[in-house]
Amino acid sequence: MTSRFDIQVQAITRRRFGQWGLAAAASGVAGCGGGGGGEPIVEPPAKAGTLEIVAGALGGGGFAISKGEMVRLPAELTGLSFDSKRDLQFVGVYGRDSRVGRRTHDGVSSFAPTYPHYFTGHLFDAMDRYLVTTGGGSVHYLQGETPVLLAGGGTNTGLVDGVGASASLFYFDSPLLARDGLVYFIDQDPQKGFQPMLRTLGTDGTVKTLLPLPRGSLLLESATGGVRRHTKFAGDPYEWADLVLVGGEYQWRVLPNQWPFDHWTPLMKVQRDQDVYWALTEGLGTREWVIAHIDLSGVTPSGVWKLRGRKVTVVREPSNTAPGALFVACSDPLEGGTEVVACRLEMPTTAVSRWLGAPANAGEVDGQSQARFSFVRGVEALPDGAGGLILLENQRGNSSEAAPAPALRSVSASGQVSTWSLEPRGNRMAIAYGHLIAYDTQNRALIRTSTNGQSAWQTWVSSSYFASGGRHDPGVQVLRTDTTGLLWFATRYSPQPGDGDAYFGRANGNALVGAIDANGQVKIVAGDPQALYTPQSYPPLAQRPWYMDIADMAFEGGTAQVSWVLCNRVELDGATNFVRFHPELVRIDTQGIQRFALSLEIDRNLPISEAPFKQICVLPGRPGEVFLSSACGVHRWTQAKGLELLAGQAEFTPGGVLLGQLPAGLNLVKFLAPGVDRRSLYVGSENSVLKLVLPD
Repeated sequence: MTSRFDIQVQAITRRRFGQWGLAAAASGVAGCGGGGGGEPIVEPPAKAGTLEIVAGALGGGGFAISKGEMVRLPAELTGLSFDSKRDLQFVGVYGRDSRVGRRTHDGVSSFAPTYPHYFTGHLFDAMDRYLVTTGGGSVHYLQGETPVLLAGGGTNTGLVDGVGASASLFYFDSPLLARDGLVYFIDQDPQKGFQPMLRTLGTDGTVKTLLPLPRGSLLLESATGGVRRHTKFAGDPYEWADLVLVGGEYQWRVLPNQWPFDHWTPLMKVQRDQDVYWALTEGLGTREWVIAHIDLSGVTPSGVWKLRGRKVTVVREPSNTAPGALFVACSDPLEGGTEVVACRLEMPTTAVSRWLGAPANAGEVDGQSQARFSFVRGVEALPDGAGGLILLENQRGNSSEAAPAPALRSVSASGQVSTWSLEPRGNRMAIAYGHLIAYDTQNRALIRTSTNGQSAWQTWVSSSYFASGGRHDPGVQVLRTDTTGLLWFATRYSPQPGDGDAYFGRANGNALVGAIDANGQVKIVAGDPQALYTPQSYPPLAQRPWYMDIADMAFEGGTAQVSWVLCNRVELDGATNFVRFHPELVRIDTQGIQRFALSLEIDRNLPISEAPFKQICVLPGRPGEVFLSSACGVHRWTQAKGLELLAGQAEFTPGGVLLGQLPAGLNLVKFLAPGVDRRSLYVGSENSVLKLVLPD
């Protein structure tokens, strides 16, 4: 689609976008896209080319190794298990990235991608082979990261005993390596109403069915190194039973016990104690768990270990190598990550010590060294004009997930954190004309308050240009102040498919760039307010105007009066299916428009909702340098060198924040903002505010 607005846009852009200068430098106004106003903060010189923490506490999910230690682990771990040499192995998954994690007994750690394979980890067999399942009714062992078939995979509709591929199995639940060298596991027979069946897997791939067992059963080691089950299922007897061989037939021998079934779930046998088990119960809090030693008579012979996390998983280990400690993975969803701890009995107390990983330290605490943030649901950062930041947290740390409440917070250049009493409204913050301004989505209006939040929100400008048409037409996407103090906005329509399209279809939408003066007058600079695009009418890449697909804007100002626009251009095929992103930088000055494709390798498996770049920034005194944030990295672009990775990783799977010399390490980047001077940027990652000190 081509309109008269598209034809006139270059001339309009040269006139309007060429009006910026350095007149607003003294006002201290700077959006993420603004160059700021001079260098008012005097601090001890920071070491160039480093990543430092300003406020918050590090920790969270990802894949990161520092000094040989696994310092970040994803929330989803399967098959945590030691072999006979006490080498640890597991399968970790973050999003679409699956990796095999290994830590040898002498402390050598590694993460290896499993692609193109995808599997679930379980345990080591008697030959120290790590067993996995691929979802196809088969059990494999790993050679490196490649699964090799051990048993199963047949096409039978029922359970079939046999060797290797001649065997048929459906489930590999509660596997247990017994002292006889066999792996016992629970399968379900689809020809008998999915009746649970106890089966064995030998080292040669032989699968044998032994006998049925009740639903709700877990397999654990018995006092003699054999097989014992713990059964708890509504309507059936709660019981413990040993597997015994009588007259050539397997039977379950029910054991007398006083086990507290309603409160405790057994995890693993305590070695050197005949009938004592590590057991787990939920604590008083929603994220608290308690572990204790409990014998079959219901007696707790020692104290308790308290753990934190939404989920806890025991690390399996052969009974002949168990050191008397229990290793437990404590996980929180997604960005919360996993911490593996050791529960040891150190009389007269019980001790819990961190071993691997680091939990996310989210919260809502003001102050300096004790400050805590919560960035999981997103955060916006706006320079406050005094070297610090104003943050909008989408979910404050003390609010529930069911009813998330946002918060406005200030961070000084020295790291002092305070929470505003003013409740947030809207998003897309900017400072302009002496006010803090935000976009109120529900009312399609810009609202404002004082820059310190001491006054109530007031509606300032309402306009049909700000209209929101739903997920793919969210209204104002960018709100930035240029170096003269003029406020700019951009709207964007996203034609790629997303959640809900099967039911509601993709709505239509518009793409506009406009300016708002101090009197609240709105002027459209680029785009046609009457043009409503759909996936079918969205212009192809070769014909798409520069102002479409805008993700962010930055204003360099200076004598060249330069502005920058970040576009994550969307490519659709003939059926309007999403193909990929084409990220692009647009440079605008009084002489015209230049467009530069960004050379970052794009992940073709990137989820549709994930754009390759998030934000851009420019800094005073660094003309021609544009700083960009990606999923887990901060980059610098210049026309001479193109795109350079400054900090973090050029990939979409989180690593972890590792401070020190660049590129250091970053987890998911939540925001990018100008720092206190021309040598620094603020970066949000791992619920923390970081400072990236640029190389000279």
